[in-house]
Amino acid sequence: MSAFWGWIVQLFTSGAILIVAVYLSIPFFHLLQSQKRKRHLFRRMAAGSLNPHGFETRLELGEIYVKSRRWRKASVELEKAVAIDPDHAHCRSLLGIALFHQGGHQEAAENLEKALELRPTEGYGRTQVFLGKSYQSLGNLEKAIEWYRAAMERNSSICEPAYRLALSLRAKGDLKAYREELHTAMGRFSPHDRTNYWRNLGVVLKARLRLLLGI
Repeated sequence: MSAFWGWIVQLFTSGAILIVAVYLSIPFFHLLQSQKRKRHLFRRMAAGSLNPHGFETRLELGEIYVKSRRWRKASVELEKAVAIDPDHAHCRSLLGIALFHQGGHQEAAENLEKALELRPTEGYGRTQVFLGKSYQSLGNLEKAIEWYRAAMERNSSICEPAYRLALSLRAKGDLKAYREELHTAMGRFSPHDRTNYWRNLGVVLKARLRLLLGI
């Protein structure tokens, strides 16, 4: 049996297919959670305990929309929040993520860099990952690689920066380093890390598939 088909059999027997199905259903659960948060927010506004046009409201609405992947609505609320408080690191970071998903990669990079300038710990490595993705989308591989490495240094618990770094090195033609970083991404996975478990598992499966298929 080939290595690929052996791996497929291993996926079924290990229950990994069920794990992947759960991973893919996460956005649906985020949507349900976001609707619950939104109803709670509106009740607070109706009770007069929250200014409907204030910073806190704009930020929380923006975060709700980011969680449910409604990027346009998120950016509208977060831009209003930034206009009120331009020095709020988390708000800048969320705005950068929302803009990235709408193709505004330059604006995304500017907001993400501002977030890290205001608070270097913002995002615990994920801000750096989005900066790398933004610069990669802009065609600046060197800056992308720089930020992916920074993300790896900032947080050793996430697998995505090593995987993204691998893809960047492949784009540069360094296939040896590409394969090494795929192994690095897989090696960073810990079954005991519940915070990053599902996201990391998805990255590990993609890295393993690339190695098995030689792509």
